[in-house]
Amino acid sequence: MKSAIHSQKLTRFLCLLISCLLLLSGCQAGGPSQGSPMGAETQVQETEISQTQVPESQPQETESESASALPTVLDVPDEIVPEHGDVNFEDMAYERPDLAAVDADFDAALQQIADAAGEEEVFAAYDALMDDISHISTMSTLASIHSDLDLSDSYYEEESTLLDNELTRLDNRMNEVTEAILSSSYADAFTERMGSDFVERYEFYSQLNSPEIEDLVAQENDLVSEYRQLLAKEYTTELNGEEVTMEDLDLSTSEGVEAYYDIYMQKNAECASVYLELVQLRTQIARTLGYDSYADYAYDSLGRDFTKEDAARFSEMVKEYIAPLYTELESQYYFQLMFAQSDSSLTMEDGIGYLREALGAEFPAAMTEALDYMLEHNLYVFDDGAQVMPAAYSTIIDEYAAPFLLINTATYTDPGTLFHEFGHYYNFYLMGEIQWNDSNNLDLAEVHSQGLELLMFHYYPEIYGSSADTMQISVIYNLLYSILAGCCEDEFQQRVFENPDMTVDEMNLLHGELYQEYFGYPVYYEWVDIHHHFETPFYYISYATSAASAFEIWELSQESRPAALAAYRSITQNTLNCGYLEPLANAGLSNPFTSDMVEQIAEALSARYLTDAQDEAA
Repeated sequence: MKSAIHSQKLTRFLCLLISCLLLLSGCQAGGPSQGSPMGAETQVQETEISQTQVPESQPQETESESASALPTVLDVPDEIVPEHGDVNFEDMAYERPDLAAVDADFDAALQQIADAAGEEEVFAAYDALMDDISHISTMSTLASIHSDLDLSDSYYEEESTLLDNELTRLDNRMNEVTEAILSSSYADAFTERMGSDFVERYEFYSQLNSPEIEDLVAQENDLVSEYRQLLAKEYTTELNGEEVTMEDLDLSTSEGVEAYYDIYMQKNAECASVYLELVQLRTQIARTLGYDSYADYAYDSLGRDFTKEDAARFSEMVKEYIAPLYTELESQYYFQLMFAQSDSSLTMEDGIGYLREALGAEFPAAMTEALDYMLEHNLYVFDDGAQVMPAAYSTIIDEYAAPFLLINTATYTDPGTLFHEFGHYYNFYLMGEIQWNDSNNLDLAEVHSQGLELLMFHYYPEIYGSSADTMQISVIYNLLYSILAGCCEDEFQQRVFENPDMTVDEMNLLHGELYQEYFGYPVYYEWVDIHHHFETPFYYISYATSAASAFEIWELSQESRPAALAAYRSITQNTLNCGYLEPLANAGLSNPFTSDMVEQIAEALSARYLTDAQDEAA
């Protein structure tokens, strides 16, 4: 179970630079559309860095003026910290599970139920099956991590795919055993023992799997594996008689821009052909399970407590209020932001000390404990190797209840990515061991990460010195991008799965048109860099919903730091088997689908950071 996986990024500024070059040179890029050329797609949490100052924010109210308006600080109980394995990552050896023995355990459990064995015997067998699933999931996660650490090693990729397929199959066997118990004389005792929530989750999630789709899911996993290999492939083109890669290009020249287009069209052609097959397979999976829409199936699979229609309404508000703010912010701070990342001198390792200091100052003690656990057990990797997955993510290794954090430091260079990912890490730390039937909520998980990013602004003067204000602008700009991109990519997927017979050219044109609506310029080909489309369809809207909630926490901190910290603490204690909307309400935060929070966020950010708004207020 991965959360907040970040993909390789070429900044939006590169797109704008290419746009300007093409306008100046008169070059035309190939592709299915006219107008501005495409830019590069990104994952949304990466922290950009800028070194120039931003205008001062709005004058603050005095304590006496604002005290009466301060929100009430929540009464949040102490964190319950589960036990974690005392094992270093390097000692967590991968070994393929004995799958035949696991199947024998399932056969034996079904026979015990049929023979009406004693309750203790049946329930002990059920517990053993859950342990089997946990072990296979652990090995699958380890194989996936090792594959991500070296994409050139096909062994771990193949093992990960094998175990993913087995987990799909064994999930159906768990459903079979659970149904057998609930249809027997053990039903009442089982429900009392496991809890009614467990049974309700079984009844819901069992509808999302079936032996009828096992072969389809295996084909799906094979295609995802094929895509991952294409993602790691180095694409080349010829420039001035020499074979060049993306890293060789000088994008300040028209020749470099043309080479850029040629490389991305190659990559798009290969990756999108895989996506075409995935769309057909996923449509078939949904229909086999009785869904009219794959989007509805995906939203249910992700455990969402909102619908695709809710997401569409949210996206319209984002277009109305966030899109113009983003454009104005970019216009005002264009040059500072353009060169932000290249000006950074801090490393990911530098971020650990600053994070520890911040956690010890005002965050729950359990967060420092989680950081110490990560460091002491080597449950993290910062690596810039060419074969490392161009990503940053956190996950959990089930049997050890051990979170793991990976950051490709060639792709992500600034400590802001560490602050983001540690929000996920801490959430996993509070989960403890995950068992069959447990799930987490992506929308809430991203609030854990993005909320911590914004609350770390308090420490930016110490971390970044004179560049602190500009660093804040950079993070805010990226989170606004998160909201726009999350909505844009969700709308793209909605439209694709409404018409699953789209051609690649039609998909590229659609993506360009939607990008134009959200960002004011088209992006045609680079959507294939977003591995979520291939690996976790319809994940992307979580970046938008959560960023809006994170902004609300940060805006709260402008009135009352203690109230914002309490709201964040309340949110982070929601880990397994919870929705998105109820934890928001419990933390005193707004429902993004039914409130005017999007408009309020846009107004607050505009007043704080845009010169015209500041002048009007003055």
